[in-house]
Formats: sequence, structure tokens, C-alpha cells
Amino acid sequence: MSDRSLEGKGAVIREKYEATCSGYDELYRAEQYEKFFVALKRVRPQGRVLDAGCGTGLLLEYMASYGSLDAVDLFTCLDYSPCMLSIARFRIGVLCGNGSCIALEGNVEKLPFGSGVFDTVYSFTVLDLVDDLWRAVKELIRVSRGPVVVSMLKRLPYKDELLAAGAQILGVTSKDVIMRIDVLRGRVD
Repeated sequence: MSDRSLEGKGAVIREKYEATCSGYDELYRAEQYEKFFVALKRVRPQGRVLDAGCGTGLLLEYMASYGSLDAVDLFTCLDYSPCMLSIARFRIGVLCGNGSCIALEGNVEKLPFGSGVFDTVYSFTVLDLVDDLWRAVKELIRVSRGPVVVSMLKRLPYKDELLAAGAQILGVTSKDVIMRIDVLRGRVD
């Protein structure tokens, strides 16, 4: 992927994750697991699953530890940080067999997949960081033929825009709101 696909806020965020990826799990595992618990209780993974903005692959780790990978045919990890992806690839090597998991570098605002190729899409702590919220949302919806689940910090004002456009709250954690955004009406330009 060329650096031109990551401009603005995305490029800054990528550099930050590159610099901190070795300590990411220690700092954020509990917080991420809290989000996963809320989300997977309401929307169970099945078929072809995309973790858009997978980071170090903590969702894969969580699903493997709770037996949720059994219903998954293919688990795709996507992130724009090569360092985070190297850790996710290590997890894949430990937790997945028979080519049932892959990791790809990519940008959530320009997903490298065809339309409707995933049965379930998860994207935790990503929409807070993108340059163009609506472009990212449209991309997540485009690649899914099933539920799209995202998390966003409670304090961010554009969560209200998503709710006004039809997103459904699945639950909340100490810091985040977990939403389902499969079909939005109104402002999705």
C-alpha cells in the first residue's frame, strides 16, 4: 500500500501505532476485551468475518479463547500498521489452522475487498481515528452482507450523527458505545 493512501489524521495515527505496537496488548487488552464481550454477546461471528482495524489481533485472540472461531470459515485481519499486523500474523500462526485466518495491510476508508464478501464485519476503535467518517462507514457497509459492528468513544459528537442515521446501540462500556451500522439512512454521502 502506498503512503498516498494514508494522508491526514490517518498517517499520524499510523505512525503512533507503529511506535507503540509492542506495548499495545499490555495497555489495551482489558479495554478491548470489554468491547468484544458486549459486541459478540449481541452479534455472533459467523462465516467470513472481517476485523477492520485489527491492530494486534486481539479480537482473534478473544474469539479463540471463547470458542467463537468455530462458526468462522475465514477470519480476515486488516490494519494499516505493519507493526501491528506483524503481531496479528503471529497470533494467526498460533491460533488458526488450515488457512482459516489471514492478515492484510489496508485502510478502512479504502477497503481492498469486493462488495458483500463478508458475513460479519467488526471495527473496534477505528471510526474515532479516520479522516472521513462517512467514507469509512460506507466502506464497512459495502463489504458486508450481514451485520456491521463498530465501537466509538462515548464522548465523540459524531456518534450522534450515526445514531440519527439509523445506527443501533448494542451496548456500552466504560469508555465506548458499541453500535450496529448495517443500514443507514440520511447522511451517508
